[in-house]
Amino acid sequence: MVDADWGGHSGSRLGLDIGGTLAKLVFFESEIRPSWCNGRFAQVIKSLGVQTVKSEDDREFRDFVLSRQGSFWGAQDKELSFYDEELEGVFHFLCFQTDKMERFVALLAAQDLHHQIDEIYTTGGGAYKYSRLFSERLGINLKPVDELGVVVKGISWLLRRPISDEVCWLSDEPPKSPNFESECHFLDSANSLFPFILVNIGSGVSIVKVDGTDRFERISGSALGGGTFWGLCNLLCPDCKEFSEASCLAVAGDSSKLNLLVEDIYGGDYELTGGRKLPGTLVASFFAKAGRNGQAHDDAAVLNALITMISQNICQIAFLNSKLHSISRIVFTGNFLRQNQVARQAIATNMRRVSGAGLAGKQLHALFLEHEGYFGALGSFLHNVEVENAASKVPTCQRLPTLLGSMQSPALANALWTSKRTSLLQRTWNTFNRCLGCRESDESKQARLGNKL
Repeated sequence: MVDADWGGHSGSRLGLDIGGTLAKLVFFESEIRPSWCNGRFAQVIKSLGVQTVKSEDDREFRDFVLSRQGSFWGAQDKELSFYDEELEGVFHFLCFQTDKMERFVALLAAQDLHHQIDEIYTTGGGAYKYSRLFSERLGINLKPVDELGVVVKGISWLLRRPISDEVCWLSDEPPKSPNFESECHFLDSANSLFPFILVNIGSGVSIVKVDGTDRFERISGSALGGGTFWGLCNLLCPDCKEFSEASCLAVAGDSSKLNLLVEDIYGGDYELTGGRKLPGTLVASFFAKAGRNGQAHDDAAVLNALITMISQNICQIAFLNSKLHSISRIVFTGNFLRQNQVARQAIATNMRRVSGAGLAGKQLHALFLEHEGYFGALGSFLHNVEVENAASKVPTCQRLPTLLGSMQSPALANALWTSKRTSLLQRTWNTFNRCLGCRESDESKQARLGNKL
């Protein structure tokens, strides 16, 4: 891997993940090939997410880059950076809101940071949505790679690095402060994590069964995710302008003012047959108290209830999949968990609660990762590094309707037919043509019949 060419340009030091809500960028600053990655680009990237701003231009960047202060790990993104001995360089991490992508591109052009960047391996829907923007404004080709593949690759690769405190589970006690790293219990050996259920919470949720570094399968998912929270947040709490602001405000909220609890119905815990019981604090119905008696509720309570509702539902879906596939380790990651203390605690508490119906009586813990949200970008970078290694190559993903439309070009169609990897595409195209032929044939028959009549 160290001796790989990596494309020989500045873009080969980048990994980009453009999601529906947030864009994540990984930048690798190499020591052994400094001419390819140092200079103005490295200077600006390393200045993002820190308090000190050196110039007015840098301040423009600082305005839209999210800070990790007050987050789960009590650190800014700059402090997620680490030195890798094998590759001999430092990894840097940053993110910003996807809806500010045009501004980001404009700033790259203004700072001349796109110099010598030909292409960037990119995952997420933005690899397609913003491809023309990058191409026309910067002359950069965004090369799409499989989203789940690079997330799994990023996690698997990072777990093999000699980095301590990457995977943890939360204690039974609720956090005492916004920075509750002291409440974490870190796994001694992250290499023993396989197999596990990966719950990747972005705008939506993908649930993946991971058996090994290159062995994974998407088994479920949900449209109830981080995008759901942010959209409803904009409707219910229009004064919240940033995701981090909303999640921090939720910490002070009391969702019991809005949620109907078991104790509101039964006056306390509810005894079940067989000796089990439903705790009185368990939510019986989310937002069922909203608007009762004309009472107004503060934004903090609304946000706390909203985050809890989404988190518990995601946790329940993840638990049912773990039972279905008999896997006791469940890893939660994604940018919904960034700076979101309420979500992590709700997931951890709910996972312990359902352990009574768990796998052969095993105590289930929700596992969290320090670099949550960045594994897609990290995996995209690794795909560039390992592109010559066929065994670890992540497949390029395509949008089928766009690809079929582009086949109207004879030159492109001929190139695809001669590729060894297009048998499925060729069968799809042949089926598509047969359908068109059948339709044309039916229309011709109807026309002839009409003429006879």
